[in-house]
Amino acid sequence: MSIYGSLTTAVTGLNAQARALGHISDNIANAQTIGYKRVNSAFETLVLQSNSRIHSPGGVMAQPIFANNIQGSLTQVQSPTNVAIQGAGFFSVSKLSSGLNGPGQVGETVQTQTGTLNADNVYYTRAGDFELDQNRYLVNSAGFALNGWTVDPLTNQLNKDVIQPIQVNTLIDRPEATKSIDYAANLPANPTPGVRIPTSSIQVFDTQGNARTVNLNWRQQSSNDWRLTVEAPGSSAQPVAGSFTGNPVAIGLGQNIPGQTAIPQVTTITVGGNNDNGVDRLRIGETYTVNVDGTDYSLKITKDNVASIRTYSGLAGAIANQINSASPSPPVIATVDGAIISLTARNAGTPFRVTKTVDQGTATNNTVSTGTQTAATTSTGESWRYSFPQTQIDIGDVFSVTVDTGGTEGKITASVTVTAANYASFVNMSGVTEALANKFNQMTTLATASSTGSVITFQMDAAGASFPAAVLPQTLNPEISVDNVAAGNNTLTVSTTQTNVAGVRQQQTVTLTGTPGDVGAIYTLQVNGTPVTYTTTGSEMTMAEITAALANSINSNTSLPVTASSSGGVIQLTAKTASTPAVTNTFDTVTTVPTATVTLGGSTQIDVGDTYRIEVAGEPFELPVTAGNYEQYDTPAEVMAYFASAINAAAADGTIPATYSAAVSGTNGLVISGVTVAGDVTSNISNATAQQFSVQQTAVVGETPAHIGLTFGTTPETVGTLTRISTAFAGTGTAITAANQNEGSEATITFTVNYGFGEQQITLNLGQFQRPGGVTQYAGSEINVLQFVQDGVPRGQFKDVVFGENGEVLVNYDNGRSKTVARVPVVTFNNPNALQRDAGGVFLETAEAGKPNFNDAGQNGSGQVISNTVEGSNVDIADEFTKLIVTQRTYSANTKIVTTSDEMLQEVLGLKR
Repeated sequence: MSIYGSLTTAVTGLNAQARALGHISDNIANAQTIGYKRVNSAFETLVLQSNSRIHSPGGVMAQPIFANNIQGSLTQVQSPTNVAIQGAGFFSVSKLSSGLNGPGQVGETVQTQTGTLNADNVYYTRAGDFELDQNRYLVNSAGFALNGWTVDPLTNQLNKDVIQPIQVNTLIDRPEATKSIDYAANLPANPTPGVRIPTSSIQVFDTQGNARTVNLNWRQQSSNDWRLTVEAPGSSAQPVAGSFTGNPVAIGLGQNIPGQTAIPQVTTITVGGNNDNGVDRLRIGETYTVNVDGTDYSLKITKDNVASIRTYSGLAGAIANQINSASPSPPVIATVDGAIISLTARNAGTPFRVTKTVDQGTATNNTVSTGTQTAATTSTGESWRYSFPQTQIDIGDVFSVTVDTGGTEGKITASVTVTAANYASFVNMSGVTEALANKFNQMTTLATASSTGSVITFQMDAAGASFPAAVLPQTLNPEISVDNVAAGNNTLTVSTTQTNVAGVRQQQTVTLTGTPGDVGAIYTLQVNGTPVTYTTTGSEMTMAEITAALANSINSNTSLPVTASSSGGVIQLTAKTASTPAVTNTFDTVTTVPTATVTLGGSTQIDVGDTYRIEVAGEPFELPVTAGNYEQYDTPAEVMAYFASAINAAAADGTIPATYSAAVSGTNGLVISGVTVAGDVTSNISNATAQQFSVQQTAVVGETPAHIGLTFGTTPETVGTLTRISTAFAGTGTAITAANQNEGSEATITFTVNYGFGEQQITLNLGQFQRPGGVTQYAGSEINVLQFVQDGVPRGQFKDVVFGENGEVLVNYDNGRSKTVARVPVVTFNNPNALQRDAGGVFLETAEAGKPNFNDAGQNGSGQVISNTVEGSNVDIADEFTKLIVTQRTYSANTKIVTTSDEMLQEVLGLKR
C-alpha cells in the first residue's frame, strides 16, 4: 500500500510544482506590466492517516498567494495624465460600452459612496497610465476608464454621491469680465520739464471675453496736484467725458529793441614814394606786405614783374589783385583808385584789422671813373675810355654822355634813363653801357661808341682825328655823367575812412500765459499783419511747449521778416536783417529869383537806401546813400555839402551855365544862386523802405478737459501719500470716488463702461488714503509703475488635462486658467489580496476582500495620488529566478520518486515467476 501511496504522493508533488512554475512564469512575463501584482505559491500538505503507529502518505497541493497590497516601483513620466497611488488603495475603473455615453448606461458602472451597484461590474486597478480617448474619457492602456467624483458645472461643487467615468467635456472656459484693477505707482515729484508722463495701459475684458484697453493718463498741474484721465476706447460710456470753460490766457508784448543797419568798415592803403626823372621810384627787392586779420598778402618787386607793375598805381593794383584772389577768401574786398587801395568789409558790421610793412631794397650810388685817353695815330683816331665800378642799377637812374666831335652837328648828348619798363632789358650796368653806346652811334657819323661789360669807349672815326678841347662847363670831351635816383623809402599808409558799425536786428519779446492741459486755447501773433496761430491740444505739459510750438509756426512761415526762439513761456522775435528804423525825409524848394533855397526836412536822420535828387537847369544831381558811403553822408549837412560841390563843379565844367553857384546854409539848407526863372531848381527824395516789423496779439480761452483730480499730502505725516480724490470735473463721465476719504480708507475710483453687451462696472484701486503703497508722489523725475493687474479673463480653449493635488482632475485652458472637473477617489479594501483578478490588470470585488471604501487621497489610510508617475510591477526578477531553480529541483525529485516506485512494483510483480 505504501508503494502506491508514494506514487500518488509524487504525482501530487509534480502537480503542485507545476502550478508553482505557472505562478513564476506569470510573474516573469508581467515583470514590466504597469500595476501588475505578483502571485506567490503556498504549499499545503494532504494527510490521509497519521498517528503514532501509522502514517499514510497523502501528498501536497499548491495554492496562489496574491501580493495585491505590495507597492510597485514608481517611475516619473512626462504624460500629465499618468498617475500612481503611493500607498494603499486602487483606482476605480469601468469598461465603457461602445457608442454609449453617460452614467447608468449598460456596461458602465455607477457607484455610491457606500459602494452600492446600480450598473454592471466594477473594476479596480493600480495601472494608472491614463490618456484621453476619442470621447475624452481617461482610459488606461488596458482600455479601462477612470472613475471619479465629478464637479457640478453649475454649482462648481464636488458630487460625492455618484462615481462615474471621468469625461472631459468642458472644452470652453467661460470668460469673466473685469471688475477690479489694482494700480500702484510712484508719480514723480519733479517730472522732467516738457516730457509727458507715459500712459499706463492695461488690457481688460468685457462680458464676452473680448480684450479691451483702459488707459490712465497723468499730468502734474502743480507741485502736489495731478490730473488723471481714464480712457476706455470702444466704450459708449466713458469714465470722464466733456469739458469746462478753460483757464484765462493772455499774450503780453515786452521790450522792443530797434534795429541798426550794419555799416561796413572801409580802410585805405596809400602807396607813396618819390618820382625821380619822371619815374615812380620802385626798387628791385622791395617787399610790400598788407596783413588783414592776421593773414599776409605780400608782393616783392623783381626784375621779372617790375615791367608789369611800373608805377605806384600798378603796385596798388597788384596788391589788390593778390588780396581778392586769395583762397580762402579774405574778409575784405579790395578796390583801387590810382595808388590808393580801398579795403571794404565783405560782411557789413564785421570789423577787420589792417597792418602793413615795407621791406626796403638797397639803393646803389653809381659812379663813373676818370676817363682814359688814347691819342690819335696815323691810323686811328683819338679815343676815351670810361668804366662804371658798380654793376647794380636802379629805376630812375639817368646815364648821359656829352661829346663835341667838331663837326657840323655840334655837341651831342646821349642819355639812358632806367625805368620799370626797360629794367628787364638792362638788368645791370652792362646793359646800360650797351644802350648808351647804341644811342650815341645813332646821333653821329664822326665818332663811334662801343661797350664791353661796364666799360664804354668813344673813338674818332678819322685816322689822326682828335676830339676838340673841352669848352666849359664841360671839363672833359667826351664827358660822362650819372644822375642817381634820390635816396629815400617808399611807404604804405593805412587810414580808416569809414568805421565799422555793427548791425543790430530788431528784437521783440512776447510772453504767453495760460494753463497747460487746456484744449483749444488759441494764441495768435500778427507780424506785419500776417497772423500766425497755435491752438493747444491739451497734450502740452508746460507753457514752454506752447511757446515752442508757436515759435515753430512762425519759423515755418519763411515769408515773415522775423525768426522766433522760445525759452520758458517767452518768445523772442528777431528781424532777419539788421536795419535802422527808416524815417521819411522831405525836400522843400523855395525859389525867389535869382536864388532858390532847398531845405532838407522831416528828420535829422539819413537812412541807408535814401536817394536824394536836385535838378538845376535841367541837369539832375543824385546822391544814393549806401552802406559803403553812409559815413560820408550820414547827416543833412553832409548831404547838402555834396550837392553844393556837385553843382559848383558842373558850373565850372560847363555842364550847367557858369552863372549858377551853390552854398550850404545852416545844417540842412542849400542856397543856389544864378536862378533865372522859377522852376529852374526842383528836388525830390526817394526814402528807404521801413525794415522794422510790427506785432499785434490776441488770445482766446480754450476748454479744460474732464478729469479726475488727485491731491497729495504736504505735512510731515502725509507727504507723498494720497489725501484726496475728486471726480467733480469728471464731466458727463461715469467715474465716482469713495465718499469716505479718511486715513486708511480705500482709495478707489469706480466707473462704468459699455462695450455693447450691457453696462460693466470696474473699480480702480489706488491704495489707501494717507498710507504709503498704491499711488504715491515721492522724489523722482519718471513714473515708476509697481503694480498694474486686473481680474478679468478671456474665453479659454481646452489645452490639456493634468492631475493636481489630492487626486483632482484639472483642465487647463489657453487663457491661463485651470478648472477642477473631477476628483479621483482611492478605493481601499479590508483584504485587498482576496480580490479577484481579471484581464487587463483589474480586480473584482469578492466577499473575502470586503466592501470597497472610497476615500479622498491620503485619507483613512489610503495612499496619495501622484501625478506624472506610473506604478510598475512589484515582481522581483531575481527572486523569481531563485524560486524557478527551487521549483525545477523539486519537480525533478518528485519524478525520481515515481521512477523508484515503479521499479519496486516491478519487483513485486516478478515474485510470481
